[in-house]
Amino acid sequence: MSSIRVDHLRVVVYPNDHPPPHAHVLGPGWELRVELSDPPALMTIGGKAKTNDIGFALMAVADHLGHLRKFWSDLHD
Repeated sequence: MSSIRVDHLRVVVYPNDHPPPHAHVLGPGWELRVELSDPPALMTIGGKAKTNDIGFALMAVADHLGHLRKFWSDLHD
């Protein structure tokens, strides 16, 4: 597993995950799956994420997209 912390969020790429390339953004009481596209695309929402949490999570993935794509590539290619 590879992860980064952005403020109160943890952004994780799991080694045994499935395509398409994506990251899991973990917040307090919620989890998002975000496709590592440009721009990042919201795939699923688990829990009760607020609209501003979703926006912040998408920005966090966008800001670290290169690192997250490298994590995915290193674990899955």
